[in-house]
Amino acid sequence: MKYRLMDLLACPLDKDWPLELEIIEQEKEVEHISPPNVNSKTGVVCNFYCYFKKFYLIDVNDEGVEVEKSLDSINKNVTAKDCKECFQIEIQKGRLLCSKDDNHIYEIKEGIPVMLTSEQLEEIYGKKK
Repeated sequence: MKYRLMDLLACPLDKDWPLELEIIEQEKEVEHISPPNVNSKTGVVCNFYCYFKKFYLIDVNDEGVEVEKSLDSINKNVTAKDCKECFQIEIQKGRLLCSKDDNHIYEIKEGIPVMLTSEQLEEIYGKKK
């Protein structure tokens, strides 16, 4: 799993975003991995939140409307060079934690986030995993 997913993933039960990431094992890719195209407005790959640098690319005003941060503010905290470094890291094992509910925990196994509840896992596998 790449850090990039943290910009996209929310808790499937209560829609909490962003999730917290607990890394148990990660690997840095030896070969150069090019990140996807950058956002033309921000100059970086992520659109809302860069977990790699732990920086929000947007603010939410009092009316609940998303407002992009200034390009100057973004460039002081996150750059395309950071994106290149970020995309070389693969999170192999860890957990995604919901900040709204301590019981909403999702495992990352072999680089894949398993976004299923314990009830769904029990239904699929016949027992809790």
